[in-house]
Amino acid sequence: MEYKISENVEDLLVASQMYQFLSTCLLEPNKETIDLFNNKEYMEEVKSCLDHHGSGELSETFSKLQEGLKNADVETLMQGYRATFGGATVAMDCPPYEMYYSGSQIWQQTQDLADISGTYKAYGIEIEKNSTTSRWDHVAVELEFLHFLTYKLAYAIENGSKEEQESCLSAKKKFLHAHIGRWIKAFSVSVIKKTPEDFYRQAATLASTFVHLEMIKLSVDAEEIDEYMGNEPDYLQRLEGKSAMACDSCMDEEKYD
Repeated sequence: MEYKISENVEDLLVASQMYQFLSTCLLEPNKETIDLFNNKEYMEEVKSCLDHHGSGELSETFSKLQEGLKNADVETLMQGYRATFGGATVAMDCPPYEMYYSGSQIWQQTQDLADISGTYKAYGIEIEKNSTTSRWDHVAVELEFLHFLTYKLAYAIENGSKEEQESCLSAKKKFLHAHIGRWIKAFSVSVIKKTPEDFYRQAATLASTFVHLEMIKLSVDAEEIDEYMGNEPDYLQRLEGKSAMACDSCMDEEKYD
């Protein structure tokens, strides 16, 4: 299928940087994260990207996010991150993983995970096993992938590679439609309700607003989940022996239409 390329390189580079910034905000924080947020030149660059985008809502949220960073250190952000998303175990009222927001049927979850991992691998991307964010469906990983695709699209346009342009644009639109565009709103609502740190409240709001503006720009519709209902993924229930369908005999009797 041929896609019309209507974006210019500058707009794409701005969007790419915004995706990367949002990914950094929603990763588990460390010293490097704080150093980046305290880098005045870097934060001014992010602000200029938002100004270029022309959305007053984005700029206002970013200003509130910066307020939330005042006097913040690694320990403060780490405590806020774990209080919001969980530490050794996932916070069931505010998980940062797509599979918790998708359909409860194991076949759907398996299909979604396979689709995500297959998309990443098609572009040569692997998740580091020792990474603190080692799941394909983590919100920060999905945002980082959109940073990669958007930058790659800008590069393809700059170098006149039409086939690469169509490939990147197609993948970006499909990923917004089938994955992060479906659950980013519900994720944001959960964070706003749960987090004790205003920084994460503003970061989640900024991420949801930006992704939706991108979807509008690209004419992408998604079957959105408005609010997370607190359902544990069925495949996790099976692994832990909690599911009513966890035993082999029960699983043999499952019917899928």
